[in-house]
Amino acid sequence: MHKDYRPDWDIYTCHIEESPAVIGLDLDLRRFAPLKEKPNAIYITVYLNHPREDGFPHNDEFAIMGEIEDRLVEELQSKLDAHFVGRTFSNGVRDFYFYTGSTLLHDKYIADAMISFPQYRYDYGIKEDNNWELYFDYLFPDVYEFQRIQNRKVLRMLRKHGDVSEKERPIEHWIHFKSEEDKNLYWQHIQEIGFTLLHDIKVDENPEYPYRLCIVRSDKATEAVIDRVVMTLWEVAQQVNAEYDGWETSIMK
Repeated sequence: MHKDYRPDWDIYTCHIEESPAVIGLDLDLRRFAPLKEKPNAIYITVYLNHPREDGFPHNDEFAIMGEIEDRLVEELQSKLDAHFVGRTFSNGVRDFYFYTGSTLLHDKYIADAMISFPQYRYDYGIKEDNNWELYFDYLFPDVYEFQRIQNRKVLRMLRKHGDVSEKERPIEHWIHFKSEEDKNLYWQHIQEIGFTLLHDIKVDENPEYPYRLCIVRSDKATEAVIDRVVMTLWEVAQQVNAEYDGWETSIMK
């Protein structure tokens, strides 16, 4: 795996075939996938014994699923050099997803992991997936949800340092552009909703998006407000072929 790779696990909620679902995945893999040397997907389905009405586990069973995950990861990583990429909870089942090169004896290694959990019924299977469609099309969040996950990461960091999210403070946003025309067009749209310009620069190290704006406005750092503001800026960026590149703010005690 690439030396810049840093596992980055996060979760989000959605629906899978009409049922509420929670998907957890390693987001940093998006920068390196598909891994050419690991074209085979392995999935393991474990059936909950006592799911709640919404199909999710109770606390005690949630803990056991964590233990099962640890065993599966240990077995498949050490025996097949498999890469654990994601997991889902939905409709009374927990699914685990791996990518691997060799699938030799995968059934034996899965059985070796599950032998410690005789009370659980499970299924498994493999499929060739050179383009990692399972990861990108099934596990990966859509652009809106992905942006919300990024927002939550920053908000968690702020809270950890004692930030009071209800306090308004200047929040800075960066947007990258392919051309000066796109940049000017964007700025015309955005200044109408109360943003001021902080930096307007041209960088040479990114030939595809050399023009950058940093804009600022005072807002609260609550999840609802941040999501709304970021989505507005992101959508306008889409219209002018630009790239929204995140936000930052200072901690308000």
